[in-house]
Amino acid sequence: MAVSQKRKRTNLKKLERKSQMRHRPNPERWFYSFIPFKVSTGGAAPLIPLLTMELGGGPREVGLVNAVGSLSSMLGGLFWGKLSDRLNRRKVFLILGFLGTALSTFLFALAGSIPSVVFANAIYTFFIAATVPIPVLIITKVFRLEDWDCAIGRFNEIGGWAWVLGLVIGFILSHLLPIRWIFAVLGLIGLLSVPWGMRTIREVPLHLDRKVLGVYAGYVVEKFRYLPNFITHLPRFSTCGFGRLYISALLFWFGAMLYFTQFPVLLKARGFGASVLYLMSIGNSSISAYMYTRVGRRVRERGGYGTLRFGLLLRGLAFLLLAVATPTKGPLFPVLAFVSYFLAGYTWAFIGISTTAVISRLAPPEKKGTLIGAYNLVSSLGAIAGNLTSGFVVSLLGFAGNFALASVFLFLSLLPIVRPKAKAR
Repeated sequence: MAVSQKRKRTNLKKLERKSQMRHRPNPERWFYSFIPFKVSTGGAAPLIPLLTMELGGGPREVGLVNAVGSLSSMLGGLFWGKLSDRLNRRKVFLILGFLGTALSTFLFALAGSIPSVVFANAIYTFFIAATVPIPVLIITKVFRLEDWDCAIGRFNEIGGWAWVLGLVIGFILSHLLPIRWIFAVLGLIGLLSVPWGMRTIREVPLHLDRKVLGVYAGYVVEKFRYLPNFITHLPRFSTCGFGRLYISALLFWFGAMLYFTQFPVLLKARGFGASVLYLMSIGNSSISAYMYTRVGRRVRERGGYGTLRFGLLLRGLAFLLLAVATPTKGPLFPVLAFVSYFLAGYTWAFIGISTTAVISRLAPPEKKGTLIGAYNLVSSLGAIAGNLTSGFVVSLLGFAGNFALASVFLFLSLLPIVRPKAKAR
């Protein structure tokens, strides 16, 4: 009889737990509030250089717009990080980031000169910076420790494919509307994240944990779209055995921006419009999103530095391919350009994930946040310098020379990490 009563209580507890699980809020619901935001920013990314050129800008002006955007993003990260820490609030800044990004998208539609595009991009990237580090902090608060990797991967996957969807929508709209009207439509789409986020994002007061940022700093899709990822506070600059990795990052980001800043300018100069740039961006972003999980497994099996070297080498070859393709005529040029841009997207997961893994595995626990912050600061400075320099390089050496120089810097970035001091597989 006692055994029967015990079994009955056990069954009742199981039924109670199942009932609780059924009524428990889905902790991933708020991930989807980022979809309109990512669709809007993904669709707008190729349009910003095209609008700059439509207003009479050339290689130097496109480089200036990108450089100011990167600098504004870095300053925005510092501003929003400090303010959200002081108020110990997160949800309000995500909502403000959604709203400010969507509204500033309309500034591009109203821009009538190069300075107005520079201003619009500065405001735009400043508000984007409010949305970058907070999702990971919320995930680490509402999910169990053993579920962090899966949850962050899921968030990244949703955002990555939403970005691709934005590119697809932009491609379709490029056949129907002028550039300014496309910005307006994307701004309206971005506004949908505001009520969605207000309904699904829960306020989770927490203090910024630099160790968490150190482990998960590479979760965002390609850094050149959101520079810097995690500079929420100016770090105390420290190398702690990673000086060579910092030098490699500086060279890499300088070369990467020579390539990415001038790629749309080259397409425009060769007579291709928004639809072609959208198609190439779809290939670049799709393969990046697809490779994240697969490269994560490779890093666990083969180590961080080996994966990083492979990514840098292959991306250097991709940049060199574009330098070779630039003088070619006829249909061969767009084919080679697409292959180059596709490989650039393919290699990002190898570079971004492996770098994060190297610092997370090898850095002392108490210094992970400082080291990843210093790494991101170095990366951002390299990217800003590359953006500013790219236009002058094109003026002096032409497009082929610019992309050849970009590949040289990628190959140079391999040298400091051929035999890194920090021990790793």
